[in-house]
Amino acid sequence: MSIAKAQAAALAEGFLDSIGSDRDGLYLKETYSEAIVLAGELIEQAQKNLASSNNVSSGAGSASLVASDPRVEGETMFVDIYMNFYLRFINMGVKGTKAGGSLAGYSFKYDMPSKKMVEAIAEWLKRGKLTTATVKQYSGYGAHERKQRSLASLHDADLAFAVSRAIKQKGIKSTGFLNSAVRDVTVKIADRLSAALKIDIKTSLTS
Repeated sequence: MSIAKAQAAALAEGFLDSIGSDRDGLYLKETYSEAIVLAGELIEQAQKNLASSNNVSSGAGSASLVASDPRVEGETMFVDIYMNFYLRFINMGVKGTKAGGSLAGYSFKYDMPSKKMVEAIAEWLKRGKLTTATVKQYSGYGAHERKQRSLASLHDADLAFAVSRAIKQKGIKSTGFLNSAVRDVTVKIADRLSAALKIDIKTSLTS
C-alpha cells in the first residue's frame, strides 16, 4: 500500500479542515502529508517482508494491513496501523510443543490442531503451495531406490491434519516482518518530518 504524495496531500487537507485550518498560526499540510506517506511506506514494506518470508498465508493477512485516517489527541497526530490479529504470531513467532521459540512468549499448548486450523491449512494446500515431496532413499533386498509420491494423492483432510499437527509441534518461526518495517521507516521519520515542517513554517510566514 503505497500512498502517492497527491493522495496524502488530499487526506491532510481534509484532516486540517476537520480540526481547523489554523493551529497557532501554523498550517501543517506538508507535515501531515509526509506522516501519511510514511505510514503508507511502513505498510508497503511490511507487506513485502511478509511476502518474502515464505509463510503459510492465503494473502488475507497482507491485505489486512491498512492505515487509519489521521486523528489528533492533544498536540499529537496519530495514524494507526491495523492488521489481522494472527499476524502478531507470524511477526513474533510461536513456540511449538516440541521445538521452536517466540520473541513474545507465545506458545502452542497441545499437539491437536483445531478444526478451524485444519480447514485453513486445507485451503492453503488447495492453492498449490505444497505439491510433491521426496521420500528418502531406503534399502531392501534389491538395489537402492528413490521414490517420489504426490502429496496431492493423499486424502486432503489427512494431509491438512498432518501439516497442522506439525506446525503445532514445531511452532511458527518469527519472521519479524513488521518489526523490520518499523525499523526501516523509523530511521526516515526525523529527517522527513523536519524537512516537511520547514516547508510549512516558510509557507505560513509568507502567506
